Amino acid sequence: MNISPFTVVKYLQATFKMMLGKQSPEASFDISENGLWQAIFVSWIISGLVSIIPMQTIGWNFFPLFLSTALVSLLLFVILVYYFLLRISKSNLYLKFMVPYLWLSTMQMIFFAVITLFSVVTGVSAFSIFSIPALIWVLYWLIRIARQQLNVSRLVAFGFLAGKFLIETILGITAGISFSIG
Repeated sequence: MNISPFTVVKYLQATFKMMLGKQSPEASFDISENGLWQAIFVSWIISGLVSIIPMQTIGWNFFPLFLSTALVSLLLFVILVYYFLLRISKSNLYLKFMVPYLWLSTMQMIFFAVITLFSVVTGVSAFSIFSIPALIWVLYWLIRIARQQLNVSRLVAFGFLAGKFLIETILGITAGISFSIG
């Protein structure tokens, strides 16, 4: 598994090209078990990096719990999607879907981190308005990749988004409560 900074930049550029419609998902990523683990690892690392800004407010003693919660929620989502696809007889398309989906999710984190960082550095919170078009663009692609790679309805594609959101929310709230109690 090659997770060098060069590889990460290469796949982020490929994700951006895919989002511009200039490259297909199959031509953009390593659609294999190694490619899946790369996407999982990079998504987790980027999640940790972009959480640095809020950690300064929340407190650094929450950071290890955040990292472990982020990893568990990511792995749980990946596993649940596999079993869902197994149930609907589309497990053969799992890697073809999951690898681009995770890279798109990573790109979403980077977009929001850049917008947030720009707002914080400049002191102009109005720059946060740029997160709305970025959100719409990324959500469009997350739904599109599910429809395109799995040939499922918009409702099912939206279900993947909702499922990931629910997993992260439930685990995040549970971790936050346990942290505040302990």
